[in-house]
Amino acid sequence: MNDLAAPKYSKLYIYFLAYSALVFISVAASASYFAYDCIGPLIPQLKAELGFTDYQAYWLYSIYSIPVILFVVFGGMLADKLGVKKSAILFTAAFTFGTILTATENFTIMLIGRFLFGIGAEAYYVIMNKILAKWFKGRGLAMAFGVNLFLCRGGTWAALNGLPWMADNLSLSTTLWIVAGINIFGLAITFLYALLDNIGEKKKIVTISEEGEDETFKIKEAVKLPLAFWVISLLCMTYYSAIFPFQGAATDFFIERYGYNNIHAGRIASILVTISMFTTWIFGAIIDRIGKRATMLIIGSLAMIPTHISMAYTDINPWIPMVVLGMSFSLVPAALWPALPLMVKEQHLGTAYGIIAMVQNIGLFAFPLAVASIHTRFNSYNPAMIMFAGLSFLGFIFAIWLKIIESKGGHYLEKV
Repeated sequence: MNDLAAPKYSKLYIYFLAYSALVFISVAASASYFAYDCIGPLIPQLKAELGFTDYQAYWLYSIYSIPVILFVVFGGMLADKLGVKKSAILFTAAFTFGTILTATENFTIMLIGRFLFGIGAEAYYVIMNKILAKWFKGRGLAMAFGVNLFLCRGGTWAALNGLPWMADNLSLSTTLWIVAGINIFGLAITFLYALLDNIGEKKKIVTISEEGEDETFKIKEAVKLPLAFWVISLLCMTYYSAIFPFQGAATDFFIERYGYNNIHAGRIASILVTISMFTTWIFGAIIDRIGKRATMLIIGSLAMIPTHISMAYTDINPWIPMVVLGMSFSLVPAALWPALPLMVKEQHLGTAYGIIAMVQNIGLFAFPLAVASIHTRFNSYNPAMIMFAGLSFLGFIFAIWLKIIESKGGHYLEKV
């Protein structure tokens, strides 16, 4: 543990500042989650009011991932070079402007907006992960990630529950501009974090200081990252490709499969994020105490495999598999994201998080378009649910592989 906290400050004061930093960075992230997930609940309105096809609607998801694949590693390198304060403001401003363009209701401009939103949002998440490591490494990092995810997923919960009602009772245009306004507020809060970061550096309360860092990560050094890092990156891609594209289609799926209205379908879809909001930080606290990160990834990946098929091909009440899916969506992130600081040098964390985000978004680009293609061809989401189950199985295989690596003396993921 590299704890730079000066002994004259009480633990209460240190944790007050650390969790204040966590809340500040989470506000902008929650706003971006709200914006990212605004498309799925509004797909029925996008089709009805703007005449969008399945492909147009899901392109608004997939185009988000193109700049992430191309640029997010450089965003992580920029975070390592400029420091988190400047980088956070820069990328929050970028994704906020993207939400403004998305509110225009012109398909071409919306695509440009979602492209810009992808550059800013994913680069910001890389920076946010480094900020959490900066304040919490050695101080309950997994729980801090859990609390952060709780706050971020509040944005998704609000999107799935609130946006269908807004679109029905206000208008599609007003709803999209509300999304943009919330992100402008998130940008303002990011400036407050920059001030708090200065305090943490000055008082040496952060556990990782960026002052005086001058070692530059060369992209060719990526091949030297440990095998466990690349395996966990593949696990991240397959696992999240079975989560986020499904979440984007979920409202439309529940309308089609069960005959729910738009608002009720949104509520069922939100069970996933509701469960994960309230259990991720609990799993994080448990992992901080017992370790077993690779084991937890196996359990979480295995639990997800039957959920998609059961919703598509059985008469089971959908809230049951959605609860299971929500528990899985709590356990896997609580174990996955705090594992990276155990694998990678502190000064290279931003770049490492950038690489894993790039790998993840290869899947998040491809599979929403696959969903659109499947739904257009079969006029049903059920074959797509088989695809999601297959991705879940691949994630399970990668989790087992990671466990094998750890059993041969890996990066202490199983230890406290």
